[in-house]
Amino acid sequence: MDEHMKRRLDKQRKLFSQLGIGLDALTIHEKEFSMKLRGYDPEEVDTFLDSVIKDYERFYATIADLMDKWQEQQLELRDLKVETKGFPVIADPVLKGIDPKDLEEIIVKLETNIRQLKEKLPQSEGYL
Repeated sequence: MDEHMKRRLDKQRKLFSQLGIGLDALTIHEKEFSMKLRGYDPEEVDTFLDSVIKDYERFYATIADLMDKWQEQQLELRDLKVETKGFPVIADPVLKGIDPKDLEEIIVKLETNIRQLKEKLPQSEGYL
């Protein structure tokens, strides 16, 4: 067995162990069954086990791919948190170009203007 395949199988075993999966492709491939008088056809068993091994390899590839994608997303999320420095991320594409500090100043000015307008309105007319 070449070094690349050995490393790949070691990674697979470690991942499967973390996920609580007891079998891996090599364990299935190396399984030997005892012969009995009325046993199963060894070729049929081998053919079936080969298909099980292929499925395990696909499962491993899918799980490894999904874990890589998850790790990439975790890094992106961490980078976003660092970039925003505690400010919430603005999802609206129109507002994306506005600096959160500028937006906060605009909101404070608007609140001040609303207070001043409320003070100027006659109290008896019931506008507010």
